[in-house]
Amino acid sequence: MSLAEECLAVALESNPLPGWDLERQYAFHPTRRWTFDFAFPSVRLAVEVEGARHRTYKGHRDDCEKMNAAVAMGWRILRFPSDLSRLAPEWADQVREVLCSVCSPSPPSTSNE
Repeated sequence: MSLAEECLAVALESNPLPGWDLERQYAFHPTRRWTFDFAFPSVRLAVEVEGARHRTYKGHRDDCEKMNAAVAMGWRILRFPSDLSRLAPEWADQVREVLCSVCSPSPPSTSNE
C-alpha cells in the first residue's frame, strides 16, 4: 500500500459516516482479479489512488479496461494522484460528499403539467 493510500485510509477512518461499508482492496469483478483501493459496495462507489503503475502505456491501458468494466457494472469511481498524499484529508471530504449525495433522497421532480 502506498503512502497516499495509507494517508487516505487514516483520513477516511477518522470520521466515518454512520452505516458506511468501507472496504479496502475490494475485489469487484466476478472473473477478473481486479480490485479497488477502497470501495463502498452498498452504493457502488470506488476510490482509486493512482500510482506509478499508471505512468506506463500498458499500465494506463490496463487501468482504462478496468475502469470501463467497473462503470459498465454500475460503479462510480473517484481517482486521486498518489504524489499528492498531503491532500488525503480533502480527498476524504470529497468521498464523504459523494456518499452523502448518494445516500440522501432525491429531490422531488417538478412537473409543469
